[in-house]
Amino acid sequence: MPHIIIEYAEQVADKKEIDEMLQAIHHAIAESGLFKADQIKTRAYPFRRFTHAGENDPYIHIQARIKSGRDADNKKQFGKVILSAFDSLAVPVSVITVEVIDMDRNSYAKYVPDK
Repeated sequence: MPHIIIEYAEQVADKKEIDEMLQAIHHAIAESGLFKADQIKTRAYPFRRFTHAGENDPYIHIQARIKSGRDADNKKQFGKVILSAFDSLAVPVSVITVEVIDMDRNSYAKYVPDK
């Protein structure tokens, strides 16, 4: 926990740049102390067709899924931590948004197979 899902216009970045983005976000969250580094899961999905305010300006939207129970200030801080990862990245987009989403703690399940 948490699950970080990055949706981005495919022309925004190549594989290397996406890997750097994933690592920067992972590092920013781990350094914040809000979650342990070994709990953070990040992934990215490109989208091909989109509009932004009726135009073709590329953007990034990030869903940050966490177990329910954190207060609004904590969630706001978490969103800011994620956005801070982009301070060191030159991403050619018009906007980057973050949506912190509660996952129901009572119905969340996890399976870790024996190695």
